[in-house]
Amino acid sequence: MSALSKAGAGVEDPEAVCAALAPLLGDERRRRIEDVIEARLASLTVVVENLHDPRNGAAVLRSAEAFGLQVVHVVEAAERFRFSPAVSQGCEKWLDVERHPTFAGAEARLRAAGFALYAAVPDATVSLEQLDFARPAAVLVGNEHDGLTAEAARAADVRFTIPMAGMTRSFNLSVAAAVTLAQATARRRAAIGRAGDLDQRARLSLRARFYAASVRGAEGVVARFTSGGGREPSDSAAG
Repeated sequence: MSALSKAGAGVEDPEAVCAALAPLLGDERRRRIEDVIEARLASLTVVVENLHDPRNGAAVLRSAEAFGLQVVHVVEAAERFRFSPAVSQGCEKWLDVERHPTFAGAEARLRAAGFALYAAVPDATVSLEQLDFARPAAVLVGNEHDGLTAEAARAADVRFTIPMAGMTRSFNLSVAAAVTLAQATARRRAAIGRAGDLDQRARLSLRARFYAASVRGAEGVVARFTSGGGREPSDSAAG
């Protein structure tokens, strides 16, 4: 992935990026990008602590992106977060993954941004349905073997569990994250009264990034456009 594809909006002039690349995208692709941006949520996120299995890591990323999150936080105090490309299927290029060497660092970042912290803990007395998603929130999930660390569980505003009606007492980590995000995103959207919450500047920034991720050789196209080199052939779309 090129620097422009990942940083997209990080370039000096996202409007120029969009102007350069828009002619290389079909109408359907541009509409799809606009629909995704319109439904993006910056006020809801998931924090994955010390995840071990790359397949679970990829599954969490796919769920987060599919439900419309833009940022996933990962804590790497025990080991580096990894994900399986075969499972992620490229979803990571549409996401921001913020890495934290300690849980304390992740907590400080989220608290400064006004997020409540909700920790998924199997024996909690509060149910997922009782959580308050009228405010920005971060859902904390731990690794496959030990769950969340005691530090993370203590730091949470609320510890919650996912209700289960069967004999099974727990979900696979990635399934638990998906179930939680399905409900959390629906309730957050209901609370704010719209599909997404990005402001105009953030939308433009993300549009530039998504355009760049959709066009092969985007960096060169933008460089030629900004230097007056004109448009690229129409077969540059990455599909």
